[in-house]
Amino acid sequence: MSIFSLPKEVKAKVLSEVKKINRYDLRILYLLKNLGSQRFTDLIEYAGLSRSTVSKYLKNHEKKNIIEKKLFKNQVTNRQEQRYFITELGIEMLNEEHIDTSETFYFNEMNSYISQLSDLVNFYKEIGVADSIIYQILKMASKVGENFFILEKDKDFFLTLFYIFLNSVSTRDFKFEINEFCKHYDVKRLRIDFYVDKIMSNNLGYYIFTRGEDIFFFHADDIIGTTTLRLIKDRLIKEIIHINLDGYRKIYDLDKMAEKIAENLLKMNLIWEADEDAKIGGIREPFEMLIEKMLIKTALDMGFSRPFLMDMILQSEKMRKSKRGVNSLIDIIEGSERYEDLNLVSISEFKSLDMDEILEQIQGFCPNCGKTILKKDLSTVCSKCSKKLEETELIRDINEANKVSMRFKQIKLKEEEIIECPNPNCNYYVKSSWDVCPECSTPIRKD
Repeated sequence: MSIFSLPKEVKAKVLSEVKKINRYDLRILYLLKNLGSQRFTDLIEYAGLSRSTVSKYLKNHEKKNIIEKKLFKNQVTNRQEQRYFITELGIEMLNEEHIDTSETFYFNEMNSYISQLSDLVNFYKEIGVADSIIYQILKMASKVGENFFILEKDKDFFLTLFYIFLNSVSTRDFKFEINEFCKHYDVKRLRIDFYVDKIMSNNLGYYIFTRGEDIFFFHADDIIGTTTLRLIKDRLIKEIIHINLDGYRKIYDLDKMAEKIAENLLKMNLIWEADEDAKIGGIREPFEMLIEKMLIKTALDMGFSRPFLMDMILQSEKMRKSKRGVNSLIDIIEGSERYEDLNLVSISEFKSLDMDEILEQIQGFCPNCGKTILKKDLSTVCSKCSKKLEETELIRDINEANKVSMRFKQIKLKEEEIIECPNPNCNYYVKSSWDVCPECSTPIRKD
């Protein structure tokens, strides 16, 4: 069983209205009718009631067959979970109690979207687009919400939406290369590029990345976007906890963070590796590069400090493969909202932030580990590697700092490597950076 994603503004209206219902038993039915199936914990939060109160009414409703509890496959986590569903009897009860559920927000909003897109639907039918695909494009438009309608609508715009759908990460079987698409539908590539730029520039929630000449899209509210952003936020929350309990780590491997998140997405079959036998090109590597941008942007929004994030991006080896990769990450830290910075696209026409302007805000970078040294930092010792600093020694070149930072990372990773104690009679495992084995006092060999 799947669930249709409810626009954020519609959900907000439902949650606002439910608090006006005085009868707590009806609040639960109202939520299930308007928001669809829900978990127990979500009902507690949305109804604004205590755990025991919600539990009491759920049990009463189940006994009367007003609601039912059954397994639901969560498309985001790819796991089965228990959810509550309203039955036809429950809907009848709401109607009898004069709760205006015939005019639900969800139903009205979707009718509004569809009626405003009648020209789009008619156009797709004229060019022979399957109904199942039209439904999915309408669903895609509903995720954008009212902002979708600020764009002018014409034949080329409708074709661009169709092009985005065909080249979405979640519809890889439909992949349609841009030049062939334009030839098949008799449209100039300039027009498709124009509307792609327009959609991306209006911050409608879309992400874009490239794999060679191929372009892929996904949306922040589709299964790819919501899962990726959730994994990123979970990783950053874990880091906040670590910083508070144990302090900052010596090494923050942005590449490794992105790889672990991508590994989870691969297990969920949301992204894919290359398959030479099937002649399928993988998207893992470019997606990992995009994850790094999403991770830095999310961390910035969550309040991580800019110097901390600067140190992270200087150690990224992946982003060096992308055109202006490291520089675009720095632009994000400096507050850029340009989609060219936030996404993985090869567009060189836009103006980058002046690197000299950025360097004016800092003293430079540690020549030993590449750490950012702020002008207000008056210490003569690097807080990361403990090397004594002299102002004349600091690096002022971003690319050189990147190389130094990556070299330092490799050294530290080597030091943290776990090896077996050199003593053949000792089964203890030690770190290669230790001097002696704590179990048998055998000296550790140094490479």
